[in-house]
Amino acid sequence: MTPAHLHLLLNHVPTVGFGIAIGLFVVALIGSSEDLKRASLALFFGIALLAIPVYVSGNAADFMLRDQPGVSQEVIAAHQDAAMLALVPMEVAGLIAWIALWRYRRWHVTALLVLSIGTLGLMARAATIGGEI
Repeated sequence: MTPAHLHLLLNHVPTVGFGIAIGLFVVALIGSSEDLKRASLALFFGIALLAIPVYVSGNAADFMLRDQPGVSQEVIAAHQDAAMLALVPMEVAGLIAWIALWRYRRWHVTALLVLSIGTLGLMARAATIGGEI
């Protein structure tokens, strides 16, 4: 399996997984379920961790595709920029979720909801650009 294959295998997890985590978190908040809250926080944290190898495998895939005919370096560069722009807030959201697992505070809910929704938009943008490669 090449880095490009690994990247293609893993790249859907942060985007789709973050959407699922947001949905689970909202359901947990509406239903006042502590178990679902903890599960969604753990999911946010796990997806944030998994996003790191997705990003790294994307850089490795770039080196494999660099000299391929029909592959636009401009699109790859735009995808890398969008991915980094999404990775940073995703890692911050994962950190907030991890902190909330240990010490739950009301500000964690607001911060995580706002940050995760924005991050999902950034991840969707990176995924769309990646689909153009």
